[in-house]
Amino acid sequence: MKKKTVGIFFGGISNEADISIISAQNIIKNFDRKKYNLVLVYWHTDNQFYVLKDANEIKSISKKNRITADDFSRLFDVALPVTHGKYGEDGALQGLFEIQKVPYCGCRVLSSSLCMDKAVFKTFLSGQQVNQVNFDAIDLRGKKPADVEKWIAKIKETFRLPVFIKPSNSGSSVGVVKVTDFNKLKKAIKDAAQHDDKIVVEQGLVNPREIEVAVLGNDELTVSDPGELVVDGTFYDFDEKYKNNKTQVVIPAKLNSQMKEKIKSTAANAYRLCDCKGFARVDFFVDGNRIYLNEINTLPGFTDISMYPMLMKNMGLSYKELINRIIDLAN
Repeated sequence: MKKKTVGIFFGGISNEADISIISAQNIIKNFDRKKYNLVLVYWHTDNQFYVLKDANEIKSISKKNRITADDFSRLFDVALPVTHGKYGEDGALQGLFEIQKVPYCGCRVLSSSLCMDKAVFKTFLSGQQVNQVNFDAIDLRGKKPADVEKWIAKIKETFRLPVFIKPSNSGSSVGVVKVTDFNKLKKAIKDAAQHDDKIVVEQGLVNPREIEVAVLGNDELTVSDPGELVVDGTFYDFDEKYKNNKTQVVIPAKLNSQMKEKIKSTAANAYRLCDCKGFARVDFFVDGNRIYLNEINTLPGFTDISMYPMLMKNMGLSYKELINRIIDLAN
């Protein structure tokens, strides 16, 4: 039987391209070459795709290795995107695979787009009676300074400190600001606006537990036991995730059986409600006995410190077996 060829896509044109490269390097290192052939596709910041023999070749790109979307089906049977952030995680790249009729791993266009846009995602789930922290959003396109001032006044009236200001379409906590003084709201909005036109405000909780669950599957789901991030800093921002390395990971999280099952069932329910496929990580806040769904990450990281592969390893799936399962679920 002929081995399938898998095209791993990494890089991209988002502010998370560097994290994508690290994730891809880990997957390449653990790739099952006995079961699949491998093609590396680097998405350069020039918005072109290049086929590489080795991930280190990103430092010396050659035009002769450039390919177009029309080449995808000729070069590989299945695409495995490891592209975090805008365009790689929000349905744009997934739509390109659909147009080329190339099977691919992970969530489809709709679920990728829905889960990437925090404002739309939270609005959708609030209509499904999924418990979340209080939130609001503004789209700055076409807005005047007076409109922003009105929104700031609304935040002051309806939220209590602390609050989080976030770009609606960004990952890895890029552009997220924790606000503990309402006088700093305008600057936080300006900072978040560097990453997206749509801005979300969320009610902050005081020292909540950060709980994450890995979900794998299409129709039949494998839902991991929850893991916990014990954050050393003020919150799990970009530096805390990828630079400081002070956050402790506790797998499985220390939860009573009732809360553990509630979190797992909520994760599976949200995954299905958002029509997720393949794999995703579902994140929660726990404050006392209350559970708040935070977000669904449709292309979770696969770096050395990423929760998703660690959670699945706790369920008995090695890194290599996990990648094989994800590829087998492609459609």
